[in-house]
Amino acid sequence: MRLRDLRRRRARDPLRGAVVVITGATSGVGRATAHAFARRRAIPVLVARDRAALDAVVLECSRLRPSPGGADAPDGDGGSAVAAIAVAGDVGVADDVERIRATAVERFGRIDVWVNGAGILTAGVLGDESTAEVERLVQTNVLGTALCSRTALTQFRRQGGGTLINIASVLGLVPNPLVPVYTMSKFAVRGLSLSLHQMTATWPGVRVCAILPGPVDTPIFERAGNHTGRALRAIPPACAPERVAAAIVARAERPKRETIVGAAGKAIGLGNRFAPTFTARVVGRASAELLLRPEPAADTRGGTFGWSGETHVHGGWRRGRHRRRAGEAIGRWQAR
Repeated sequence: MRLRDLRRRRARDPLRGAVVVITGATSGVGRATAHAFARRRAIPVLVARDRAALDAVVLECSRLRPSPGGADAPDGDGGSAVAAIAVAGDVGVADDVERIRATAVERFGRIDVWVNGAGILTAGVLGDESTAEVERLVQTNVLGTALCSRTALTQFRRQGGGTLINIASVLGLVPNPLVPVYTMSKFAVRGLSLSLHQMTATWPGVRVCAILPGPVDTPIFERAGNHTGRALRAIPPACAPERVAAAIVARAERPKRETIVGAAGKAIGLGNRFAPTFTARVVGRASAELLLRPEPAADTRGGTFGWSGETHVHGGWRRGRHRRRAGEAIGRWQAR
């Protein structure tokens, strides 16, 4: 194909053939994001600690990525025919993060987008959790985001461009007293992202974005370190992970400093802008109560130290089959 034709195709779809690193890619928003980029013919580099789960997501991306000529046929647009690759590693370990970068660059020559989606949750009154749980959460949510951001920006400066997308939360705007350590981590991720956005303002081709989802229907709540005595759930009304994935894809195409996702998240963002003290008080009390289900918690299922069950995109917290399907379909449509 002529270079002129290749440029025209990529001008129509800038994500076609883009190399996208996604951390936390085996569950929830990370998995939905991998699917969304695969549908756009990008090449997700999937990162998580569980190799078996990563291989399952690679297979899903292979099935979702349009490939008229077959999996082994040339892509037709100058890109790779590879649907996705998996790199097992811990984002909280600097050597693992460097290995992730090196693997992607060695395989594809560049990294176009880096999405930091890895995160874990612990719930309860501060002091009920062990020190090891706090350290593990900070290592993944805060240190992991910082290490990955540093590595991504170094690579972007080296190659002359790239987009960093950090997934924070509306809990980076308002508190939830039932998840204080998790809330702390999301304030940290948002603060880091805003600082990096300013730091890179004069760097040619380099952009930094923050995604702030409201409540999302993901499995993180059943994997949380839970010290409340009651079962956890996504705060209603939770939105589909596909809606968050669509926002991430949109920022990869059109970078923007900060994006709030979901009706509940946008309402919180609006309230925080015009009545921050009142919004923080109301949202804090309501979110702490709505996070708890009536039934007692069976156990923490390993909590923040690992998950032995199957991984999924959805947590099953949204009621109504038609509402669930509509939210997922809207997210997939937005991403396309």
